This record gives sequence, structure tokens and C-alpha cells, in this order.
Amino acid sequence: MAPSENSGAGPSGTMHWDPDVLTRVAWLQLRARQAVAGLVHGAHRSMAVTSNIEFADYKEYSPGDPLRDLDWKVAGRTDRLVVRRHNAESHLPATLVFDASGDLGTGQDGRYKRPPLDGSKFGYAVTLAGTLAWFLSHGGDPVGLSVIAGEEPGRDGVRWPFVPPRGGRGHLAQVLAQLAALRPAGSAGLGPAFEAVGGRLQRRSLVIVISDLMEEPASWGPALTALARRNVDLRVVHLYDPREWSLDYGDMVRFLSPEGGAPVPLDPAAVRGEMATVVDEYLAEVRGWLARHRGVHVLVPTDAPLELALGRVLGAVAGHVGDRAVERRA
Repeated sequence: MAPSENSGAGPSGTMHWDPDVLTRVAWLQLRARQAVAGLVHGAHRSMAVTSNIEFADYKEYSPGDPLRDLDWKVAGRTDRLVVRRHNAESHLPATLVFDASGDLGTGQDGRYKRPPLDGSKFGYAVTLAGTLAWFLSHGGDPVGLSVIAGEEPGRDGVRWPFVPPRGGRGHLAQVLAQLAALRPAGSAGLGPAFEAVGGRLQRRSLVIVISDLMEEPASWGPALTALARRNVDLRVVHLYDPREWSLDYGDMVRFLSPEGGAPVPLDPAAVRGEMATVVDEYLAEVRGWLARHRGVHVLVPTDAPLELALGRVLGAVAGHVGDRAVERRA
């Protein structure tokens, strides 16, 4: 994935810092802290792996060692006092799979603007991804990033490198910098992307896909096998613009995709009822594919408060974040 003009990382991975990227990185960090502070108490359970503490080895008993850890069977056989030691609790590696395709650049307030990261599906997606990275990293969980699409015009074939999950402030800064330097472009190609990412994932890890899933589910659903076979905890954040899905427009409009194709003229009033049926059928197909691969579907409208989306994603609760957002506003 190539960055935007004069910013981000080149093919060699060298960061070229410009004031615009630095401003967006600082904004992402601030927004992350605000969203985490706004989480409803108890909405997030720890991501650390604590239930599978495994035996590691023995050591000779020393005064002060817990008596509960003494292995009395060994003592009975050998007349030696030894203590059972266990592997320390491990943290769960997390990989953010981020869709930077052109259609993400649309939204209720028009084309993607940066900074601030507001006004489009892409702006919401970048902010949510940065907040997740910040939260998980500060909790001790290694965080990685894989970007889909987002090609820079004039540099076809150049991609952001896959960033494997690691910890530390320096690594988090790298992840945030790549997110801040992105701009939406190109087509996602979700199926091949999922297959490529699946081959790089660690087993027993967390994978959070952030996308508008604007491709036929049948074109990417089978590729979820590449993720499922790694035995990952898969959570798919499905972003949508409520106005687009409800056709909340008063006059004749022309729909066009930044990813190509001819404009489509449409009378919203004439097809609004049919659109609701199309959306329902589409969501049923999406959820069906995810259910077959043990994935959690989290539907997020871009007008939902960020902290509600964050809590739902981290809590692995499937459903529609918008319902809770309405309750909160009321």
C-alpha cells in the first residue's frame, strides 16, 4: 500500500514525516484516549489469554515458595521437594485488517477529508482502527496491521507492508502513522486479501476486519476459510452510512462508485421500499458466511458514538451498534 503525497512509508518502509501526517497521528491518539474514557464500565473484558496456563517445569523448593505448588507425587517417589512452575499469562496477538478501498471515501458529509478524520466512512474507519490499536497496545496486547487496497495514483502495485503484531510505543507509533497516511483508493478484492492475510496470521490470535464489505458476499465468503483454519477470534466491523442504505434523499440523485463504473440515476422515493428488502437479504448473506466460519458480525453506522462501537467490538458482541446509540441519545 502506498501512502499519500509526500507522507508515510515508501517501498523500503522508510517513514517520511510531514506536518499533515503528524497532525493526524496526534489527533488519532487524542481521539483514542477520549473514546476509551467514554466506554461504559464493564463493556470490555480483558483480551489477555488467562484460561490456558500450562505446566512449564519443576524447580527445587525454596523457603517462601507457595506450598500449594509443591508436587507431592514427586516428593513421594524421590524424597525431593520440587515446585511446579507454569508459563506466565500470555497476551493475545491482534491484527487489524483495514479496508482502504475507494468506496470507503464516501459518506453522509461527502468526500473524505483529513484532518480532521470526520465526514466519511473512511474517516470513521481510520479513527476506529487507531483507537483499537491504541487500546490494545496500552493493554499489553501485540498489535499488527494489514491494509487492503488504497493505492496511490501513479504508483500502481505499491502496497503498505504487512505489519506483524508487536508491542511497544514505537511499534504503536508505526501503526498509527500508517493509518494516518492512508487515503481511500482502488478496489478491495476482499477474497484474495483474506487468503493472503490468513497465511500470515499467528494461531490463536485476534483478527479485526474493518470494512464496508461493498463486494458480493459470495466473492469473499469462501476465503474466510483462510482465517478460520488459523483458529483465530474473527470479528468483522461492518461500516455503513445510514443515509445511503435508507436512500434518505429528497430529489433525483446519481450514484457513482469511486472504484469505477457508470453513474446510476435514481429516484429515491420510487425504490426506497425495495432498498430495505435488498439490505435485509444482503445482511443475511453476510451473517451466514461469518457464522459458518465462527466470525462475529458487528454492524456499525457511521453516526454511532465511537465508544459504543469500540465496546461492542472489544466485547465480541454481535449485532447492530446503532440500536444502542439511539438508546444513549434518548
